[in-house]
Amino acid sequence: MTRLALLRRARSMLILGLAVRNLFRNTRRTVITSGAVVFGVALQVLGWGLVDGLDDNFLRAVSTTTTGDILLRPPEYPTDGLSYPLEEAAAPPALTGFSGEAASRVLFSARVVHKADAARAVGVAYDPDQDYRVFPRERWRVQGVWPDAGQSQVALGDALGRLLGVGVGDEVVVQARTVDGAQNALSYTITALVHTDNGQLDNTAVWLRMDAADALLQLQGRRTHLSLHVGTLEDAAVVRDRLQAAGAFTGPDGKLWDAKTTREEAADMLAINDIRRRAILMLVGVIMAIAATGIANTVIMAAYERVREIGTLLALGMKRRDVSLLFLTEGAMLGLGAGSVGAAIGTAGVLYWQFNGIVLGEETMKATGNLPVSAIIYTHFNWGPVIGSLVFSALVAIFASVQPARFASRLNPADAVRAD
Repeated sequence: MTRLALLRRARSMLILGLAVRNLFRNTRRTVITSGAVVFGVALQVLGWGLVDGLDDNFLRAVSTTTTGDILLRPPEYPTDGLSYPLEEAAAPPALTGFSGEAASRVLFSARVVHKADAARAVGVAYDPDQDYRVFPRERWRVQGVWPDAGQSQVALGDALGRLLGVGVGDEVVVQARTVDGAQNALSYTITALVHTDNGQLDNTAVWLRMDAADALLQLQGRRTHLSLHVGTLEDAAVVRDRLQAAGAFTGPDGKLWDAKTTREEAADMLAINDIRRRAILMLVGVIMAIAATGIANTVIMAAYERVREIGTLLALGMKRRDVSLLFLTEGAMLGLGAGSVGAAIGTAGVLYWQFNGIVLGEETMKATGNLPVSAIIYTHFNWGPVIGSLVFSALVAIFASVQPARFASRLNPADAVRAD
């Protein structure tokens, strides 16, 4: 190693050592100044992990209960997820060239009546042989058994059952319009209360086998939804585009069915989460601005307290840029140290809830209404927010230290040495 390199290394070690010593010269002040940075970074990491977890929550709730990986609807069928017009039902496409699993359903507006009580509901007519393969039910909780073939039986969402005050074995009347628009009502026995981990279905769903739905709705082979399972959500768009280009989504009447991936179906909810991310960044920005004021105050106070020391260093030959670098190093170390503590706290919280989940209460699930929200929200950890928050905290601290560093580097050595 050359002499010049040794001198540079010694200079760097001197600056670093002085910066560490000065930070711990007034520990209480350093800790208080660091508090805002710790809180801001922890909030950013925790908030980001929660919002990413909400994304996963929506996608999981939708894909495993209502859409699969790709959801097809008839050409004129509404895509708002709020209205279910049976008059738009049509014979489904044959899916030529598709080798994955597919499940057809019929969703319809219904009214469930039990004695003097009644509630609006969404009927879900399904084919068990298809449905089980597209929508995994291992995590669903079923009190009772699913309806049998050829029987006048239904299953209700567990929240809907509690609303009506009914249980397994009770009789209900389901009222709905047929495909041709006529009113119809039939009596059914409840065989199960179903919790799907999707608040939309748990609050509103009436589950009927397709043969029972044919008797109620006179479907004549028509369907309103066709869900495909292709493997992963990431593959869905590629598979959809390929099948669409090959004409696999064209129905027997020659009309092209609308096809959307799960991410497109959940786009509105994901957009809301993007707003939450921006709100978190704004809040963290305010907190960091407060922290920057505290850091600047701390460093400038340290500069005034050490005027004679700075003058001595300048008199002994330390260059002004090294004095400036000393204070910038103190600020950077303060920001990085506090940021590291905040990142550790935030990461610990994200990892804990990633494995244990945040359980939403029953009242919260009722408030979700028709939103496809899972009852358990798991946070999602990734390194991006952690690294970003550390860099941000260091930059804020360095920026806050620029003016104090400039003040210290401009001191006159003779005047500084004589200062009280």
